[in-house]
Amino acid sequence: MQLHKNLALVALIAIAGSAIAAEAAYDFVACTHGKRTALEETGDFAAYAVEGWGVVASSTTKDWENASTHCVGYLRVTAGKPLGRGVCKWVQNSGDTAVGEFEYSATAEPKWTWLTGTGRLKGISGGGTFKEVFNAKTVDPGTGQGCRRDWGKFMLP
Repeated sequence: MQLHKNLALVALIAIAGSAIAAEAAYDFVACTHGKRTALEETGDFAAYAVEGWGVVASSTTKDWENASTHCVGYLRVTAGKPLGRGVCKWVQNSGDTAVGEFEYSATAEPKWTWLTGTGRLKGISGGGTFKEVFNAKTVDPGTGQGCRRDWGKFMLP
């Protein structure tokens, strides 16, 4: 009988331990450059394919210092309001990667959702938001440079 109680206790501890995820906040400024390809630009409507690359310029979260990113997606603008979605792959200095999805909504602040990861970031979840810090003058038509602040929380199993 004692053996069954001990096994039940071990099983309960194992289940409880696996349900506890490590949660961490992230807050960084990423500077990016990118290009957009116009699919349509008429009056107050525009639709674009977008692609960008960047690096974290400053971070309050050590693991995200100097991380790099590559994003692809689409953006449409109707009456000055952006709406769009895409995915980004992040690579930390350790080589661990994470992929997430961004979403621009016409009625809410932009949203970020962590989807998957490798290495230490395997099983990543959570998310946050982001906001443009500044956009620089474009050098070539259809390109852009600027920096944005990303912040939120992520969980690891």
